[in-house]
Amino acid sequence: MDQVAAMRSFRKVLELGSFSAAARQLGLSKAAVSKQVSELEAYLGATLIHRTTRRLHPTDAGQAYFESAVGLLDELEAADAAVRHLQSEPAGTLRISVPSAFAQLCLSAMLAELGRRHPKLTVSVEATDRLVDLVEEGFDAAIRIRATLPDSTLIAKRIRQIPIHVVAAPSYLKAHGTPQKPEDLARHNCFIYTLSSRPFEWSFKGPGGAKAGGLRQVKVRGTIHANHGHLMLEPLRQGLGIATLPEFILAEDLKKGTVVPILTKFPADPLTLFVVYPPSRHSSPKIRALVDIVGEWFAPNQTWETAMEKPAARRRAATRERERNVHGA
Repeated sequence: MDQVAAMRSFRKVLELGSFSAAARQLGLSKAAVSKQVSELEAYLGATLIHRTTRRLHPTDAGQAYFESAVGLLDELEAADAAVRHLQSEPAGTLRISVPSAFAQLCLSAMLAELGRRHPKLTVSVEATDRLVDLVEEGFDAAIRIRATLPDSTLIAKRIRQIPIHVVAAPSYLKAHGTPQKPEDLARHNCFIYTLSSRPFEWSFKGPGGAKAGGLRQVKVRGTIHANHGHLMLEPLRQGLGIATLPEFILAEDLKKGTVVPILTKFPADPLTLFVVYPPSRHSSPKIRALVDIVGEWFAPNQTWETAMEKPAARRRAATRERERNVHGA
């Protein structure tokens, strides 16, 4: 006896209320379904279904077995589906929403590599700083950069933290002095990111963290207001003010020294890079491909400069690293 096949037949008989209906749905003869259920009863040593000329219904033992069988069969089907998805190649259209500055600075090289790996996949990217409704607007997934995510039914994969830096050009600090504590910012020209929940109030932890030094909130004002952090870079470089921006926007300028971090003893809360998607997409090969490459490309041990490199350059660097490890072993 094929016990799984017999359990499926038994389940369908009870769900549909007849052997004939179960046979039609399973693509079997009525006699075959009846035989499977009889063999299952004999194997278990219990009557599972009361049969009469007018109707059938489960025995107490049959009802208990039915409830267990449904759960087991559902788990088995889910396991089968997961393996099939693992073997399937991502294809079709993957529609994703990403933050504008992140898309502009960090995403192009990763998209090139995604296209190289999965040539049957069409990627449709919408760069926007508004919080899209994935289900209502037909998106498969989103890359989100936030301190926390709002409560929702979406599945969220945490990729890495992104430090926030308060920065200024050396020329600005030479002309106006370097703030020594957050409260000093009230006397400086601070660029305002208008999409912040509190654009004119910056928050800092005291030395040793929020618990040790308390949370310090400072009201700021300034002459540059923008809804896109990248727009603040050139005014920053020219020494016109102070800004608080995520590390991926500042990476190149911090490396070159065109801007420098200030108030480093009073850190701001970091942001987190997430990939989010609806539960209905959980087993999709497209989503798996996206989560895998974002997790690889922006892993915590990767620098932002590396993330922005062309895929070929990254592959050459990875090959060199592997060769060094082999020769050094």
